[in-house]
Amino acid sequence: MEKKTRMRIILYCILFVGLVAGISILLFPYFRRLSEPDCQARLQQWVGKMGVKGLFIVLGIQILQVIVAFIPGEPVELLSGALYGTIGGMVICLVGCTLASAIIFTMSKRFGKKLLYALFHEEKVRSWKWLQDSRKCDMATFILFFIPGTPKDMLTYIVGITEMKVGKFIRISTLARIPSVITSTMIGSTMRHGNWVVSLTIFVITGLIGIVGIGFKDRIIRYCRNRAGHTH
Repeated sequence: MEKKTRMRIILYCILFVGLVAGISILLFPYFRRLSEPDCQARLQQWVGKMGVKGLFIVLGIQILQVIVAFIPGEPVELLSGALYGTIGGMVICLVGCTLASAIIFTMSKRFGKKLLYALFHEEKVRSWKWLQDSRKCDMATFILFFIPGTPKDMLTYIVGITEMKVGKFIRISTLARIPSVITSTMIGSTMRHGNWVVSLTIFVITGLIGIVGIGFKDRIIRYCRNRAGHTH
């Protein structure tokens, strides 16, 4: 491992541990309340009153989050897990991602690079030119959506102007998103039931995995670029 990469991972670990400690101290009173049966009963009652309307509200938020690529997705996934459980929340999030991806693909095919340059900095878009030009981006797309730290929502717009069909992209990206989404909804679900120790444990484990992924992100992207058949 290169010294630069090793130092980056160590720095991320230090920052992550400090962040977890700070968040845990701030949210501990709320975690304790969630462990109380009365609090859980009130939350369950509120979800019941929302009914189907609440489900569609969360689904709409998820769709909006993907389309407006600057909105982070994790809070939506945590909310989905807290309201509808690990599996239910995951299904809602993945359905939202699927619908949003279909919308983005339609827009990208219609407006092409003009849409990309209107939404994102041109220099940032050009850094992914190898993916735009590649005719063999299936594996690269899967890896990029699987590892943490990549701009997944922006990549949805970029892949939309390639020759990949919308059905294939949805299959690839949905499969790649599952591990990240299910861990987030699991955290939300366990928090809802007051299992804050389990929630924190899952958060720490996935966070550390994410740090490693971010540390090796540049190397992984270079691998994807070379696999796509481009060296620039």
